[in-house]
Amino acid sequence: MNIDFNALTSAGLAGAMKIRQILPSAVARAARLDGTSELAAMLAERTSCLTMLAGSGSRWVSSLTEAQANGGFAEIDPAAPRGLFPVYNAMGFGPDPVPIAGYALAAVRDLGRHLLVVRGWEREIVDRILRPLSYAADSWEFATQDAPGGKPRGHGAAALQTMDLWDGSEYVLVNFGGDSSSPLTALSSLAVMYALTGQLGDDAPGLLMPAAFVDEPAYPILLDDQGLPRRFGHAKLQGSPSAAPTPSEVTASAATMFASAGCVRGGYTNVGVRVYRASELKRAIERLRREYWTADRGWAIPGNAPAGDDPAGGEFALDNVDALLASEGKARLLAVARPEELSPVKSLEDLPRFRRDIALVCSDWAVLADYSNSGLGLEKK
Repeated sequence: MNIDFNALTSAGLAGAMKIRQILPSAVARAARLDGTSELAAMLAERTSCLTMLAGSGSRWVSSLTEAQANGGFAEIDPAAPRGLFPVYNAMGFGPDPVPIAGYALAAVRDLGRHLLVVRGWEREIVDRILRPLSYAADSWEFATQDAPGGKPRGHGAAALQTMDLWDGSEYVLVNFGGDSSSPLTALSSLAVMYALTGQLGDDAPGLLMPAAFVDEPAYPILLDDQGLPRRFGHAKLQGSPSAAPTPSEVTASAATMFASAGCVRGGYTNVGVRVYRASELKRAIERLRREYWTADRGWAIPGNAPAGDDPAGGEFALDNVDALLASEGKARLLAVARPEELSPVKSLEDLPRFRRDIALVCSDWAVLADYSNSGLGLEKK
């Protein structure tokens, strides 16, 4: 099957979900590689995987503190990152229970050199996640995220801080330790970015964002008439709530893609994984730093501006990078994600949904059976 990857990530966006299971093998064939195992190995040589594991988030800490006040989870250290919280293992390999972040880290294990952004807890991450998931001993590096004024300043700031570590790569795959990550979505996104780079050269996108089509997207993406993302649903990215896409705008843009199928309800929303061309990520970060950061007041991006009593500044999110690339026409969507991948754990109340959804997401491991275990002893324990 010959696939036009340019069309698949623009006007033909709606057709991607139907072929999601064959995308990696299609890219492998087009590159004259011997299956997805060889494809993953080739991409890994070109890729840095940047995984965000720093901190717990206020909602997580609040829910855990409340539960412990009522006698629950006494064995859990509230200072630990939520990615270390143990949950049921639905992958079929690795330890059971497995830390939440084990899902995200298993999904990208074979896809590059690993840069793990943390605020301590390195030994626990190694002992509970990386070694049990058979990460090669020399395949990861920790980076402690700075916290001006005692507060980390966003995953964009983390990407800037680690730039020297990923700058030599062709691609940067970003994921988050609390997400219900699919290995198929991760590999497909990286593979299609590689294919687009070969097909389009310098005109290839700087960002390829996996997306799911859902009835009521919490963070909708506004598409133009060519299927390219132009605005994202976080109002903070525009500096005012009125600038975010409205539900009617999102439905209209989705209708453009789904008119032939008669499906106009709903819209696209992004999941946690992002794939960047490293050169474009660097360029966007450097531009935003020039425009919105100063040594005396930190970050002051519209919508992310610091609170009046915070002298260390506001936040810099990768969402700001995404918005810049989209405004330049340098972002694409790959509509291969399941809606169940939109189940991040941000509080204890999210765990039942996460357990339900990750069980379905983990069925994607069967699609990638020729490379996901690779004889590395990942039998479930």
